[in-house]
Amino acid sequence: MKLFTKYTRINLLITVAIFLLASIAYAFLLRYVMIEFVNDNLKIEQREVETYVSKYNRLPEIMHVKEQEISYTPVTGPIPKHKFSSVRLFVEDEQSMELFRQITFTVQAGGQWYEAKVAISMEDMDDMIRLILVITIATILLILMTTALINRVVLKRLWKPFYDTLTSINSFQLGNKSKIQLSQTNIDEFDLMNKTLDQSLNKAESDYLLLKEFTANASHELQTPLAIVRSKMDILIQDENLSETQSRAAQSAYDAIQKMSKLNQSLLLLAKIENKQFEDVVIINLKEKIETKLVDFFELWQSKHLSIKKNLRDCEIKINPLLAEIMLNNLLSNATKHNIPNGKISITLTAKQLVIANTSDSPALDEKQLFTRFYKTSATSDNGLGLCIAKQITELNGFTLSYHYVNNQHQFSIDF
Repeated sequence: MKLFTKYTRINLLITVAIFLLASIAYAFLLRYVMIEFVNDNLKIEQREVETYVSKYNRLPEIMHVKEQEISYTPVTGPIPKHKFSSVRLFVEDEQSMELFRQITFTVQAGGQWYEAKVAISMEDMDDMIRLILVITIATILLILMTTALINRVVLKRLWKPFYDTLTSINSFQLGNKSKIQLSQTNIDEFDLMNKTLDQSLNKAESDYLLLKEFTANASHELQTPLAIVRSKMDILIQDENLSETQSRAAQSAYDAIQKMSKLNQSLLLLAKIENKQFEDVVIINLKEKIETKLVDFFELWQSKHLSIKKNLRDCEIKINPLLAEIMLNNLLSNATKHNIPNGKISITLTAKQLVIANTSDSPALDEKQLFTRFYKTSATSDNGLGLCIAKQITELNGFTLSYHYVNNQHQFSIDF
């Protein structure tokens, strides 16, 4: 969930809750005020009756007034205090029961005590309260809608520098020699964030270039001494005066030199790919390249008793020819090395995709680590750079290399 969306939801929920509680409190307060107002009017009616009785010593005549009811009932004695209550009375004009606010008190007229009840209708008051509440709720809804709209417009503008920075960071890649462009902003927090990011990214870019340059230089400079050592080891192994123990030691050292030489070549190749030194890109027929590789790998597959299933269609891609050779070599070598005796390799090529699958006795591989440098699936003699190099080649040319474990087979797919 986006920060803006989450903030808007929280803000609206809190605002709605506050307005809802305020509306309920306002409704109760308004009703209390209206009831107190009616009570004051009933007290006035009580004083008028008591004044009339004290002056004339008789009850005033009952006058039928709309929305007001008066009644007198003889009682044996006075009640100590007047009493207010809300009652429902039948109104003949309306032929229905309506809510009244009533005051009950006693008064003495002509030597007889009477219980007087004066009631005033509250229907109009309730209607007015409902109308006020409707207007209040409508106003609150209008405020909420206006607030949400303002927040959406204002916050979107306020957070625009932040999202611009995210977009710039997402498009930034180490080693592409393009300086990241961060938008200017007059918001201090975003300005500080952009300055910090700019410093960090420049430092990362500098460290990356130094590391890449060191790797390339080291790999390049190691080639000559490695070639000399390998040549000397060749001469030493061919010496007939070596004992069996010395011969095995020399052979072991020679194998180690061979591995180091291959590792050095792979690292140098990775450095060249990352430096984009393979610029001579042409359109090649991938089907013809694969058919050539089938011939190259035929004897190796035959010695391992591997059966090959192929389904090749014409496919033309734009790539450096040498990189295409390396990419196919690495994927086919991987399918061969990690296969089982009497296993299978299937190669499927369409206009949009190349799929190479092989049987194996190992379970599904870790997709997150598979294409990283020096990742090995088992105790094999390879340097763990083959798939990493293939991944770099596909990314350099805008292709997508992915791995799937389907029907107990390891499947590598390149989408063009």
